[in-house]
Amino acid sequence: MSAPTHVRDIRAVIFDLDGTLADTFPLIVGAWNAGVGAITGKSYSDEEVISRFGIPDPQMIRREFGGDETLGLRADEAYHAFYQREHAATVKAFDGIDEMLSQLRRRNVPLGLMTGKGRRSARITVESLGWKEVFAAIVTGEDVKRQKPEPEGLQTVAARLDVPAQSCAFVGDSPADMGAGKNAGMVVVAAGWHPVYLDEIRAMKPDVWAEAPADIIRLIGPK
Repeated sequence: MSAPTHVRDIRAVIFDLDGTLADTFPLIVGAWNAGVGAITGKSYSDEEVISRFGIPDPQMIRREFGGDETLGLRADEAYHAFYQREHAATVKAFDGIDEMLSQLRRRNVPLGLMTGKGRRSARITVESLGWKEVFAAIVTGEDVKRQKPEPEGLQTVAARLDVPAQSCAFVGDSPADMGAGKNAGMVVVAAGWHPVYLDEIRAMKPDVWAEAPADIIRLIGPK
């Protein structure tokens, strides 16, 4: 773990979900092709789907069909049906995540979740991975008006945890995560265990570079 000496005391930890806690990208790509691709007749690559990230998945899907609500709804239902059906066989927490979450909870560190995905897919992932009782506050992309890198979602989670934003760490894997954490005034922690955006987030100079989930425990320190 790399951390400057000025990192302040952290009273709560907020996490991104996709690519930070769980390896959901392959499932999202599969669900996109089952929902959108089945209608457009196109097979979308990982890069093509990832490039569309930034808004909640229901909005992402409807954007593909312009103003055609019928096609948008049809694709949305097929996407979420695939996402739920294939989740157990496809998605796992990254190595060390469950142990890290357990240790933070044993230390009574308030935990929050701020994800840009929609409520429905977020609920599927959180419940499937056994995290329903782990996070004291969960905010999705459908719960905010301004998406990451705007700080609204993180500020909302911090308020629900009743911890000042500057006393929170935000752990994420994407440029939008790094920007949101900085804009919220939090300690920004890069989830260096997910390879998709590594070069981009390294260039953004996060406060802490965590090579593994165990580094988050060390960041909090003994309690």
